[in-house]
Amino acid sequence: MRILVVDDDPIILDLLADTLTEGQGYHLDMHTSAEAGLEALNASKDPFDCILLDIMLPGIDGIQMCQKLRESTRFCSTPILMITSSGEVGLMARAFEAGATDFINKPFSPDELSARVAMAGLLNQSLAKAQHTMSTLSDQIRLRFEEAIDLETDGLSSALAIENELLRNRSECFAMSMFSINIVGLRGIYRSVRAPAFRRVLETAAAAAVTVLEDRHFKLAYVGQGRFVGVILGRGRVDYDDLSARFENRLREIWQTVPTGVPVAPDFAIAAISSQRFWSGMSASDTLRRYLSAGANPQVLSSNEENDLFARLDRKLSETT
Repeated sequence: MRILVVDDDPIILDLLADTLTEGQGYHLDMHTSAEAGLEALNASKDPFDCILLDIMLPGIDGIQMCQKLRESTRFCSTPILMITSSGEVGLMARAFEAGATDFINKPFSPDELSARVAMAGLLNQSLAKAQHTMSTLSDQIRLRFEEAIDLETDGLSSALAIENELLRNRSECFAMSMFSINIVGLRGIYRSVRAPAFRRVLETAAAAAVTVLEDRHFKLAYVGQGRFVGVILGRGRVDYDDLSARFENRLREIWQTVPTGVPVAPDFAIAAISSQRFWSGMSASDTLRRYLSAGANPQVLSSNEENDLFARLDRKLSETT
């Protein structure tokens, strides 16, 4: 059991080392300040099963360190046992609010210490099993290809949010370009990878698009079937060839084979939904609705065409093996 210990009292550190020994399966990494403990946590490649943290520390105190750890995805559920010589109720309440799991009061007996740490180890194992179960369940959930999946990508909006934004300018005339990004062959990816990998494909494409649009006033949404719709506000003309080239470069830079289950970044098509450049909120909203209800852009392969393409690809692969 790997335990990170942060306490500035050398007597306490010696007592911990004498009680939680290597022979009992404990591996202690001890530090005398929160700053050193945080650095050790961030540098460690292997996870810690438990953290023993003194409340009263020089510099960053134990409560502040506990709060920092709970704000991190990596340590949000790691058991944290606070070590304290104070019986102040308010101090303990603050520690629990910061995310502490349990308390160990000084002076503590070896038996009490061993029991509390053992309980923390069991808690950590239970959390790990629960996370594994949730991961397995999410892996089995099948997303619908047509679904406008809610992607966890900063800068991404929704079609409804874009429409509401346009309707705020119901009677005013404003300059805007409306466009689409279509991931070609996504149906084949959808049927060949599991739900988490399919989601990662979409999130990677979304991240690439947000990056190349970040210097513009834009809104972008995923609307299902491998389609994104977006608007760029402003009078300037959009060079879609340049936009496509930059999107392609960025997508290749950030593409990861293992999490997506796809060896190379897919092809795509970026095109204007309309050549109109000056809009009212109502006309823009109507155009967006018509595009969404009309289905995929003609440049994108139909379901039958994609199925035929992948069938021919399967036959070609079987001939070469």
